[in-house]
Amino acid sequence: MPYFPLFVDLRGKDCLIVGGGTVAARKARSLLDFGAKLRVVDPQPSASIKALSLTLFSRPYRSPEDIAGARVVIAATNKKELNNLVAQDARAAGIPVNVVDDPERCTFFFPALVRRGELVAGISTAGFCPRFSALFREHLDAALPPNLGEVLELLNLERQRLPGSERIQRLDRVIAPLLTRIFISYSCTLQKDVI
Repeated sequence: MPYFPLFVDLRGKDCLIVGGGTVAARKARSLLDFGAKLRVVDPQPSASIKALSLTLFSRPYRSPEDIAGARVVIAATNKKELNNLVAQDARAAGIPVNVVDDPERCTFFFPALVRRGELVAGISTAGFCPRFSALFREHLDAALPPNLGEVLELLNLERQRLPGSERIQRLDRVIAPLLTRIFISYSCTLQKDVI
């Protein structure tokens, strides 16, 4: 059964990543992009982790005290036993946990993200085929205009200006043609690629 997509406000919230390699760095960048206050625990963190704006503990994971206060935990080491321990500690504390390359131990998944300002689309296969999510994200990213975030800001201003009774009808008259143009443009691009 698919997981329910839930958008969570992580601004200023404590998040923990156990692991300091390439995958951990990718997850860290995603969390930082959404304003998380991030801690990373790894005895030998990579240069890509060290380059990020986060709190780094260059030491082994301390069970279970390292997860205290975290809103989200990510186990991203290359040691299955350690990832299992982190997952077990997080579950026992009622903290959502993502275990890299182990969907059975995850209570949430990192979606493949497309972002244009405040517009965020998350794509997940619930761990069935993360590569499909990644490629789908690439196609969606290519289809969406780069200025869509700015358009959304203008729509928000218009939304605030309009009285409630007119809001939906007036916005629909603007949004529907915009979406039609985006998807027609993408469809034409796909047809060119196939031919």
